[in-house]
Amino acid sequence: MPKSLVRKALDGFQPYIPGEQPPDAEGWVKLNTNESPLPPSPRVLQAIKDAANDALRLYPSPTAAPAREAIAGRFSLDPSQVVIGNGGDELIEMCFRAFAGAGDTVAYPTPTYPLLEPLCRIHEAEPSPHPTELPWELPPSLGPDPAPLKFIVNPNSPTGALFPTPAVEAAVAASSGLVAIDEAYVDFAPHSCLPLLERHQNVVLLRTFSKSYGLAGLRIGFALGPRDVIEALSSVKDSYNVDRLAIVGAVAAIEDEEHHRRLVDEVVNNRGELAGALAGMGFDLVPSATNFIFARPPKAAAGVVAALRERKILVRHYDREPIAGWIRITIGTRDQNERLLAALKEVL
Repeated sequence: MPKSLVRKALDGFQPYIPGEQPPDAEGWVKLNTNESPLPPSPRVLQAIKDAANDALRLYPSPTAAPAREAIAGRFSLDPSQVVIGNGGDELIEMCFRAFAGAGDTVAYPTPTYPLLEPLCRIHEAEPSPHPTELPWELPPSLGPDPAPLKFIVNPNSPTGALFPTPAVEAAVAASSGLVAIDEAYVDFAPHSCLPLLERHQNVVLLRTFSKSYGLAGLRIGFALGPRDVIEALSSVKDSYNVDRLAIVGAVAAIEDEEHHRRLVDEVVNNRGELAGALAGMGFDLVPSATNFIFARPPKAAAGVVAALRERKILVRHYDREPIAGWIRITIGTRDQNERLLAALKEVL
């Protein structure tokens, strides 16, 4: 296709590159994309099997109504305060569509989720990054920024750090536009920003079933917020954006809190063990409130990552400043973590 046909705003565009996804069942230890090390609830699998019937010839609920109602019940909200997305990424995209037009600024602390900058380019918005001095402290300049749309990933990725709720609330209170708090990893953290919904009308929380529910393959997320905000997001979402199997899977997952809690507890326990072992090997660590660890190895990060890959172990390396010397390691099962540690002993 002639390059002249592509929008001028995309000249030199660098898209977001997801973590490497090798073929299933090839013996890889995948610790690079923050998937769950444990399977989803058996109730989810059964619900999906039951829904895989002749009804698949019909469109799903355009609003994913069964999932909205189940999620609303879980968080003591009204269904009008919930919108469903095709994973957390679509919810972020919906925020751009609803609240940031061409020429508007979009503010966020950095380093953070690298999808935000490409989305600014796609929507012809101007990124307004606010560098953090310490991974767990929000930049004081973020709140006063007049951007009509701001993002705070909390706990943050790729650092894993948790910003204190009072600091997040201060940024929300100082903002004239919408603040989208991406809580994709919040189930692994000691607290969330859910109470802010009772006190502020310019905030929305973005969550996902990919991490703490073991459903990355279903691509389903949800947003919680004031009715007006959710209505705006709903108005710009794709038609039938979530399929029938994802909807029944989400309902079964949100209703099996016992399995959800068991999965989270396993990850948190394994996180503590892995963090201690890495520290003992000379890694610098950011205290993690997520299902991954952000660590700086005692040798060059790129070399460590390459050597691990030769041993069929994948971790994530963002080769850019100010985090080029760091790697992100998803928390695996104990067996996976032990294989990682054994390989690191060889590599280091």
